[in-house]
Amino acid sequence: MRYSRRDVMTLGAASAAAALLPAKAAQAQIVRPDTLLRWSEPGEFFGGFSGIELSTDRSRALFLSDRGFVVRARLIRDAQGTLTGIQKIEHFRLRGTAGNALRGGRGDSEGLDQRLDGTLYVSFENRRGRISVYADERGAATALPVAQSWERLPQNESLEGIAVDEQGAVYVVPEAPLDGTFPLYRLRQNWEILALIPDRDGFRPVGLDFGPDGNLYMLERKFRLAFFASRISRLRPGDWSRPETLVETSMGSLDNHEGISITRDAQGHLWATTVSDDNQNVLQRTEIAEYRLT
Repeated sequence: MRYSRRDVMTLGAASAAAALLPAKAAQAQIVRPDTLLRWSEPGEFFGGFSGIELSTDRSRALFLSDRGFVVRARLIRDAQGTLTGIQKIEHFRLRGTAGNALRGGRGDSEGLDQRLDGTLYVSFENRRGRISVYADERGAATALPVAQSWERLPQNESLEGIAVDEQGAVYVVPEAPLDGTFPLYRLRQNWEILALIPDRDGFRPVGLDFGPDGNLYMLERKFRLAFFASRISRLRPGDWSRPETLVETSMGSLDNHEGISITRDAQGHLWATTVSDDNQNVLQRTEIAEYRLT
């Protein structure tokens, strides 16, 4: 989701105040990330990150901004694999089907997945939502079909999360519910609604990724009184409509996390890496959080 200028001012003030939350709020925290890293870079081609995709060796990452550009970065880890730093390598703008650089509303890119051959899948939430595929990350996009029911989604709450399975099927979930539930869509030959994910305690889906274990992982966000809480749930094939909560943070403990990537380390442990959208606002933070999953 991209926030308005008024929203950004409110969110920025809330982020600055988060460190002043009373001790009682800190004690209510359910889970802390195993690692939390703050990242900043100068210039317009940084921030607003709504999607993330790590390389299989966990040494590099792509960050998708909701301003229509992608940043490639090197992840610095210590001998134990703990994330200790990050270095920007490059950035590039996404392009439309005609090869033109995406700007303004057309560049509201929210969800990211990358195949092993480098193909990028990007979901957008402007208008009724759309999905673009990039065989060449700097080239023209190929548009995927649009599901008819996406016409009912709010402009700023449509296709936030996207994931592609090993067989190449595309999965998306909107941030806004339809008729009280969150439909999980899958594209093979045509779009189908695979499951109806229940609304659980006000959390909204904002990110998807398949793990190397074959399960689908969903990042969810709750917004209340200008503060955020995050939740990571697991969806098992064949039981899509029954999400299993793995991680939940307390309100105000983290910034606005919207992107998720699931990887496995050299010891065989599964990790969830999430990134926050700072809305390119100096009072908010770009955070990278990592959680070891059970």
